[in-house]
Amino acid sequence: MEFYFQHGPDTRVHACLYFIAPSGHGLKPLDVEFMQRLHDKVNIIPVIAKADTMTPEECALFKKQILSEIAQHKIEIYQFPPGGSSEDDTSKFNKNLRDRVPFAVVGSNTVVEIDGKKVRGRKYPWGIAEVENLEHCDFIALRNMLIRTNLQDLKDVTSNVHYENFRCRKLAGLGTDGKPRLLNKNPLAQMEEEKREHEAKMKKMEVDMEQVFEMKVKEKKQKLKDSEIDLQRRHEQMKKSLEAQIKELEEKRRGLELEISQWEQSNGVSMDELRRRSLERDSSLDGKEKKVKKKGLF
Repeated sequence: MEFYFQHGPDTRVHACLYFIAPSGHGLKPLDVEFMQRLHDKVNIIPVIAKADTMTPEECALFKKQILSEIAQHKIEIYQFPPGGSSEDDTSKFNKNLRDRVPFAVVGSNTVVEIDGKKVRGRKYPWGIAEVENLEHCDFIALRNMLIRTNLQDLKDVTSNVHYENFRCRKLAGLGTDGKPRLLNKNPLAQMEEEKREHEAKMKKMEVDMEQVFEMKVKEKKQKLKDSEIDLQRRHEQMKKSLEAQIKELEEKRRGLELEISQWEQSNGVSMDELRRRSLERDSSLDGKEKKVKKKGLF
């Protein structure tokens, strides 16, 4: 959706959905710091992500805690416009939306079937959390608020409040951080100073990057050295294991040779002599079998 501002497209941001982790412990310091820096620049709409990880009672208590901490840190979130009479439908609708802040939503990219009807949601062993069911989460309310009912009010607040505050700061000589700028300074001198600051900043970034690179190189070298030491250790272990096996085999061989020598001495015959006799006996048996076969033929 594209909006037009003056003579061109409106590039201003009209809403910031700030997602809060469902920790149950309130806002983190980073959340507070981030929203404090944004609340005077854009309409902040706090949203609790993954609301299906909490029970309805836990979600209600968490919402109260978030609103309490937002008020404690003086963070300005988007305020729904007040309606006219108490019977006004818009007033009732905005009150219902205001009661749901911060919006607790559930996301899903799957479609499940319930009683023959396909809905987007998350399926669990104990049931189904429907995305487009106001009894399960505030997704429908948030969607309607953003693109149907409060879109124009978001644009008006951006234009009449945040943008006008920005223009006032610029005209008053204040920077985007709220600190005064020196307007009586020579523009050329100011440009030179900004150039020097930029060069110093780039130099610092370059030094930091070199330090990070050197640190990563050292870590890589250390890993390679550790790997080499580990390989050397494993090589030494395998070498010692093989040497132990060779030594054991040598001892077995010597023991076997000793047993053979003792047997030869006790029987008065050597192993070579036994092999020779065995070969002679086998050859004589083969000759007899051949003679028997020849006699059988005739």
